Parts: sequence; C-alpha cells; structure tokens
Amino acid sequence: MSFTLNAAEPSVTDNYAMLKQQFSQWLTNQKIMQLNYHLNAEITLDDKNELISGALIRYSMHEKPCIIYAPHRFFDKHTFDIAESLSAQCQVFIANTKHRNTLNKQGQKADLGKSRYSVANAFIEAYANTVPATRIYQIHGFNAKKRRTKQAQSLDVIISQGARPPSTQVKKISHCLINNLKLKSAIYPLEVSELGGTKNILNSIELPKNEFFHIELSYALRKNLIQQPNLMSGFKKCITL
Repeated sequence: MSFTLNAAEPSVTDNYAMLKQQFSQWLTNQKIMQLNYHLNAEITLDDKNELISGALIRYSMHEKPCIIYAPHRFFDKHTFDIAESLSAQCQVFIANTKHRNTLNKQGQKADLGKSRYSVANAFIEAYANTVPATRIYQIHGFNAKKRRTKQAQSLDVIISQGARPPSTQVKKISHCLINNLKLKSAIYPLEVSELGGTKNILNSIELPKNEFFHIELSYALRKNLIQQPNLMSGFKKCITL
C-alpha cells in the first residue's frame, strides 16, 4: 500500500483526512496479516508539500495497545532513546523526523507537540479506532535551570494528563517513581505549577477512551537512564504499570 501526501493543489485538511483514511486501511491490513505472520512494521513519512509534519512510526501487534511518543527527539536530548526503550511495552512507537523549530511552507514550526496536522496525529486518530482504549505516553525533557519555580528546579519528573485533572493512574506512576526508584517526582497541577502539557495538541484531539500521559524528565535523569540499565528497567515498570 502506498501513502499519498501530495496533490495538484495541496490542502492541509484534505491531505490530512486522506492520510488518516489510508492509515485506517493500513492498520486493517496489518491486523489481517498478523493472523499468519509475526508483524513488525516501520514507516517514515514526510510530506512532499511540507504542509503536514512528518513522523517515524513503528507498529507491532504483539505488545500492549498503547503508544510511546518522543515528539522532540532533536531538541530534548536522550528522549528518543528513552522512549525507544519504553516502546517494547507498547504496540506503537512514534518520533519526529525534523527539529521542532523547522518551518514548513506556511511558516509554522514542525513541533509535534503543537502541530494539529501531522503524520503522528493522523496515525494516532486511526489507531485509536482499532483498540478498546488509547494510552499515550509522551516523553519530554526539561532544563531545571530554566524553570521559574524552585520546586520544579529540584525535580526529576513532572507528570500530568495535560489539560485534564490527574487520574489515579498518574498518581500510581508518580508514587512508583518515588517509592521504588527514589526519584523526585511531582504531579501537575497538584504538586507543581509548571510543565503540565496543558497546551499540547493531544488535549484537543478527540480520541475514544483516551488517556494522555505527559512526562517531563530532567536532563540529569535522562542521562542517568541512558547510563544505568537497572534504573531504566525500573523506570519502564513504573511508567507502563
């Protein structure tokens, strides 16, 4: 199956709708194929018209129906590697293909955390209709020195559900990070007042039975996760409880 991202007179909304439909067909085909085959697929799509932000997508039918997402791999150091390690727990792994400050032809940044029309969002919308519930774990990085509050400056992890009130699951994750890994974790907005992901585009996309976990990691923790396999193993267990 081929994916079409260009037209004689490209329209962002038309291209996006077409791509979402093609992803739906592709996912249906993968479900049929996996009846007889062990399926692991990877695709990287960038819009030839430079209107829709591209994405790298890995898909497997043999893990939990959830999504691990690194939207700023070229900006938030180590988040791609951390998300990739976590991706063994989920059917879908998504990452950006261009730096978040890259401009498209309309002068808009290719920031998957803010772009409404992206390959990532088209896939997420299509995928959400194939599973009973959608859990999205989005991995970000923050610089403690740039935080405006002393509390945020001292933290390893800030976790939230974006614009929604934090659920019991968020509290379980944070408690696991604190109790099992001795990390300094806080829940937005209950325990910390910044980096809550409230302006993230996933807050405004309607998905059936959707849970969005916005996970901010300090640079010190990201570095330690990459260098310490035992810490990474414990982190994976906490995040995808």
